[in-house]
Amino acid sequence: MKQINVFDTHHQLLLSHRLKLSSITLLACYPLFLIADISLYRSLDNPDYVLPLALVHLIGMLMSACYLLFFKSVHSRFLSVSYIGLYIAQGAFSSFNSFQQEGNMYAYLIILLACASLLPIQPIIYALLAGIAHIMLLGGLFYFHPGAVSLIMLINFTGGLVVSAVINLSFYHYLRKDYSSQMQLEEEKRNFKSLFFANPQPVVLICLDSENIILYNKQAGHLFGINPQTVSSFSLTSFFPDKKEQEALLGKLKNEVKIENYITHNLVHHANWMMLNFEMLSYNKKDALLISVTDVTSFKRIEKELQEHASRDVLTGVFNRRAGIQFIEDLLQQGKDPFCLCFVDVNNLKRVNDEHGHNEGDQLIQLIASTITLTLTEDEYLFRHGGDEFIILLPQKVRQQAEEFLVKLHEKLTRLNDSKIKAYPITASFGIHDYAPGSTLTVTEMIEIADQEMYKSKQQLKEAQFQ
Repeated sequence: MKQINVFDTHHQLLLSHRLKLSSITLLACYPLFLIADISLYRSLDNPDYVLPLALVHLIGMLMSACYLLFFKSVHSRFLSVSYIGLYIAQGAFSSFNSFQQEGNMYAYLIILLACASLLPIQPIIYALLAGIAHIMLLGGLFYFHPGAVSLIMLINFTGGLVVSAVINLSFYHYLRKDYSSQMQLEEEKRNFKSLFFANPQPVVLICLDSENIILYNKQAGHLFGINPQTVSSFSLTSFFPDKKEQEALLGKLKNEVKIENYITHNLVHHANWMMLNFEMLSYNKKDALLISVTDVTSFKRIEKELQEHASRDVLTGVFNRRAGIQFIEDLLQQGKDPFCLCFVDVNNLKRVNDEHGHNEGDQLIQLIASTITLTLTEDEYLFRHGGDEFIILLPQKVRQQAEEFLVKLHEKLTRLNDSKIKAYPITASFGIHDYAPGSTLTVTEMIEIADQEMYKSKQQLKEAQFQ
């Protein structure tokens, strides 16, 4: 009932507006009507036809003027229905007058169709107004011109009345349905806004046509510094700084409508890691993109730390076997540059464990690892292969450069021994394998070759010590 009353108010405002436009149109046309009336008066021998016609035009002009002067701000159903009834009555009177002169009633049909389509009112009221005017018109014709109205003419003009009533019914129900759809759309819009602004996460809504922000909640304002003064500086590019990435994501959204858990740290207005959720929707009959934002910087930091812990050897702090093998596989997959593997084996670890304890043995492993690490550059890696074995990875290095690296490492170990930091010698054996682009060896095979080279070096060291 409440929705019906609201529609009646909306419908009355619409009728008032259209009556205003109709009044303006009739006033603008009245000079033409006056010229036509004067011309007809001079050219026709029967002034009885012209004078009623001029009177109808004059009354229409006065009605329009009165509406504009006194009633344009009055939104009354009675006033609107009265004016529509007077328009129909004028059409009926004009047709009666035309029938006497020319034998037609076209003006009546034109007014009926115009009122039914341009000024649709409640179907029952329209049928009542048009029916009364129709009965008065036909009654006048039968009274003043008996026998002049044929059965076919009666059927045609009554059929015109029925058609106009159907048109009025159709337009009236269309207006009601359209208004109901608008109210439903407004209700959905209000509900959407309520959820939008109540969302605890930063949320923005971007129009895809203009690529500008339509809505943003308080959380998004705090996170990105959006306010009424700065909102114009934000656009779709703020979330897709890379044009190719933007086009790829929008293309994916057209097919999937929604993309969840998109991680990025390329936002123009923020350097943190963000998780974005995208959803295509319609807002104000335009395509829009809903973006919710979650700052996941702390999670990414924890993830990085976990990855770091997972890739590190607990005892020495260098990379573990799994991470080291992955480094080598990455280089093999690229396959465009040479690199060297240096297999390292700590000498006399069993003897140190037996004579000084396993804790001292661990310290020896740590000392060798830290000495190698201090010799590495930023793009070189050391990982523990297992037990007392390490592998040094030297990207973009050939055998000669690897040998020069080992010379430096030997010098550092010699200085350590000269300093008498330990009661036992600090030494290691090394084996080199140099990878050349195009090689078909696997990671395991390359490590095996380097291990064999290391074993030869160890044997030579033992033979030298024995001699």
